[in-house]
Amino acid sequence: MDTLTKENLELEVANAISRYHRDQQGRAPGRIKASVTGNLIVVVTSEIYTPSEQQLSLHDDGRKAIKSARRELRSLTRDHAHSAIAGSCGCPVLRSYWDLDVRVGEQVEVYILAEDLDLRLSGTR
Repeated sequence: MDTLTKENLELEVANAISRYHRDQQGRAPGRIKASVTGNLIVVVTSEIYTPSEQQLSLHDDGRKAIKSARRELRSLTRDHAHSAIAGSCGCPVLRSYWDLDVRVGEQVEVYILAEDLDLRLSGTR
């Protein structure tokens, strides 16, 4: 793990989140960007809608249903997301935050880790 670069770690996290979303929603997001800074991992995903959600997103009530369903699913599978991140970065996730912009089909996930990954990657632990 210590020989990984920050870019490789961010790619590993993005791949783990892609697998998590594929397992939970049946498809991976179209685009994923993961950023590691200190003890934070920020993941922005876009093009996230399933075909059914894409149709629902055309109406206000549908967007409300999407956000409600995804919020509930996230609360039920939070531990799976934490495990995916912990497996990628090699340290526990203390807590996470999530939000979704239903108008554009983009979501953000923020993970707070038990360790500063910048220090680990620089070898100064």
